[in-house]
Amino acid sequence: KVNHLRLGESIFLGCETLQRQPIEGLYPDALTLIAEVIESKIKPSVPSGEICQDAFGTKPVFHNRGAIHHAILGIGRQDVLVSGLIPLTNEVLILGSSSDHIIVESRRGRLRIGEELRFHLNYGALLAAMTSPYVKKVFLQ
Repeated sequence: KVNHLRLGESIFLGCETLQRQPIEGLYPDALTLIAEVIESKIKPSVPSGEICQDAFGTKPVFHNRGAIHHAILGIGRQDVLVSGLIPLTNEVLILGSSSDHIIVESRRGRLRIGEELRFHLNYGALLAAMTSPYVKKVFLQ
């Protein structure tokens, strides 16, 4: 008999949880995370100096692609599961993150400070964003 039914991911993200296939009549794009660009520069794709562990105990790996359009978003790991974010455009690539920032590369040119980037979320990212007191939630009709 069924004594525990988990439907949150299906209801909020519009897909079944085994094969991640859309459920007819539900909306896989009902939720969007919007993050603001707080810094935008052309920078080398590989930082100078010795590369050490980050605050989370991992050592980032960088690939030399020359100068890139680099931007910092005003949201980070304390707010959302960054690995669960999917940019709504293929012109943005997530490069890394810290506690309170996400670093992205723009393939369409320099992003403007104040510009908003949009992301779909997987269930882990949705859970973190919805429980973070630092993420403003806006419900639209």
